[in-house]
Amino acid sequence: MERRVYLARHGALNILQDKKTYIGQLDIKLNEKGINQAERLALIFKDMLFTKIYCSDLLRTKTTAKIIAEGHNMKPIIVKNLNEIHLGDWEGLCFEEVKKNYPQEFDKRGKDIINYCIPGGESFLECSSRVMKAFNEIISSTQGNLLIVAHAGVNRMILCNILNIPLEQLFTIPQEYGCYNIILQREGKLSVEEINKTCSSTKTNLCSNSF
Repeated sequence: MERRVYLARHGALNILQDKKTYIGQLDIKLNEKGINQAERLALIFKDMLFTKIYCSDLLRTKTTAKIIAEGHNMKPIIVKNLNEIHLGDWEGLCFEEVKKNYPQEFDKRGKDIINYCIPGGESFLECSSRVMKAFNEIISSTQGNLLIVAHAGVNRMILCNILNIPLEQLFTIPQEYGCYNIILQREGKLSVEEINKTCSSTKTNLCSNSF
């Protein structure tokens, strides 16, 4: 027996695209492009049979998942432990603001990005632990093909775990807005079939893989 888990990233957000912003668990809406990306995913997945659809507890994934789920007459199941990493005091700040206002903390995190915990937030290691617990619970308690709509960081952590890639390399895995990944489960073992599959239009033949 085999099945597939489709691991998607939410659509684009209402943020300043010219500034790198620490978003984390800020609850930000999808912008118009993000809505379009969610609709493209809905079209791609319209003929697929999902036994369950999951998403995190943040608006951007709930909106994306809802748009996809409507075509299946399903309601997404919210799993809070699939939320993006909590960036504590840095949430909502841009890169330059953090570098200026938290110089020592910024330096410490740069030297140990996996284990360092931003004040008021969590480390990548802590985030990975809760994410993988949630993912493994989903896998062990379900049958059939699944859809999970989550975040760039969350998706990377899941993919790193399956591919046996150290967390220190998680940023080498691309995760564009509105992309999806395909995870195969065969005889209880998980493997990755596709990474960062994206579509530039509603025509699935324009989908591309970039990894």
